[in-house]
Amino acid sequence: MVNSHYVPQLILKKFKDKLCLYNVKTGKFIENINVQKAYAQKGFYDNKTETQLNLKIESQFGNILANKLLKADAKLELDRQELRLIKKFLLVSIIRSLGVEKFLQKEKRFYDDAIIHWNKFCQLNGTTEDERKRGAQSMQPPFKEKEISGETDFDYWMRTLNVILDTDGSPAEILRHPDKTYPAHRWATIIASGYLAFWDSEYKRDEFVITDIGMTSENEIGWNGVTVFNSKKLNFLIELLKTEQDQLVQKLLLQQIAAQVYFHENFEMFPISAKRMIVEISPFYKFRIMYGRRYKMPQLSCFTALPNERLYYPNDNDNKLPFKDGMPQYDKDDKYIYEIKKLSRLETRYCNELFLDRINTTLGFSSLNKAVGSIVGYKKGCSPRVDYSNLYKIIEERYGGNLNV
Repeated sequence: MVNSHYVPQLILKKFKDKLCLYNVKTGKFIENINVQKAYAQKGFYDNKTETQLNLKIESQFGNILANKLLKADAKLELDRQELRLIKKFLLVSIIRSLGVEKFLQKEKRFYDDAIIHWNKFCQLNGTTEDERKRGAQSMQPPFKEKEISGETDFDYWMRTLNVILDTDGSPAEILRHPDKTYPAHRWATIIASGYLAFWDSEYKRDEFVITDIGMTSENEIGWNGVTVFNSKKLNFLIELLKTEQDQLVQKLLLQQIAAQVYFHENFEMFPISAKRMIVEISPFYKFRIMYGRRYKMPQLSCFTALPNERLYYPNDNDNKLPFKDGMPQYDKDDKYIYEIKKLSRLETRYCNELFLDRINTTLGFSSLNKAVGSIVGYKKGCSPRVDYSNLYKIIEERYGGNLNV
């Protein structure tokens, strides 16, 4: 059997040649593990998928990672093909990770569950019947999924992953694939609807950590600082739609509402080195900035524990074609220019705490010295879901009462 990496080696090597790993299920902590042995398992994928991962995403992304994404200092310029490749890599990272096999079975029921939740939401919020119907219509499955006799959970997972690998990762191309699955299309829609940002860790004392589930995200915060169901952004957009008279803006608001149903979290984070990560941000935050003069927008602190305006500011575009009916027209020669944002120490640690809260089995980092502040911060946080008791003991033994983080 092939030794498969569910976190790509090309990413692990950008952290360090040897890593520290902590198993949250056994409490075992090991240092100086070679990346070839980290986040790997024999027979994790079938042989076809293992080969396709290398041929159809890792080799291409590895090139842009080494020669552009990690070389850029203050600004990063991407063309349309590079942007699409990055988004495909993010999509694959979510679907290829540990624990996805069972997760995808829940994803198959997404559209049925979404309509049930939407109807309940409308009842609680007094939404008009017309708005309820329009919302429910937007949540209908975009196709009828092919059923394969005898297909196991593992087979369905491999099918979903290979559908993505066979395409450019866009919702439109996935729709044309004969073996398309609901999770492949839905997550492609999520990734396509968000916009990219690049955030750097504080780095001198705090680096990003590694998880085994592909990414982590931030939910909206509640009135008491505790995360809640992501309904604030959706509520706000629905209230705007009720009073908006301009038909073009109504159309934009409906698009935003539909996108919000898919991308309901604040942002999703994908580390590509100990210093840098790619962030997918909800389209709501771009809307909030672009239409800040038309509407009175809520403060960032209403939604997120990272109320730093510059982190959410969208990239600049060099579009070759003019807008049509208020909407951008795309060309292969378009350029996307990103300012790379630097996180403070507290912001870096907060992001790491989100990673610490979303682990299947293994937490990784380059060294304990570079992660200890985030680990201790997570212990002091609000209702942590993962038990790091043995790791806290190791930190106490190593640093004692002199821990200055």
